[in-house]
Amino acid sequence: MDAEPYLRPLPKKDPVNAPFWEGTAAHKFLVPKCNDCGDWNWIPYPACRSCLCEDQSWTEVSGRGTVMSFSVVHRGPLTFGKDPYGVVLLELEERPRSLVVLGNTIDMDPEELKIGMPMKIVYEDIPGEDITMYRFAAL
Repeated sequence: MDAEPYLRPLPKKDPVNAPFWEGTAAHKFLVPKCNDCGDWNWIPYPACRSCLCEDQSWTEVSGRGTVMSFSVVHRGPLTFGKDPYGVVLLELEERPRSLVVLGNTIDMDPEELKIGMPMKIVYEDIPGEDITMYRFAAL
């Protein structure tokens, strides 16, 4: 039986973000790290936001963090599936510069979300598409 079509919007892959999507396909969360000052630069940008150095390396992070902020969507677009769902700002444990990532929750009741809640990045391979998305799940 064929999988149902995936109706959510998909990100556009390009040469700038290709290393990130290659990482998610391998179930790794890669972030540009400055080779000069050591700061993380999410979202990806051509130069370090701290020292403006252009020498950065895509580096795997732990994928663990705490909820910095969240919203529970009770009536989302029909293509996003079952309501409600959570949208989370997750502050990853990497330092020295704060690393905050936005994403949707998966496999949890969004009413259980709390500020400071520990979460982890998980991966969703999209059937029929050449992409793996990241989501957040409770630890």
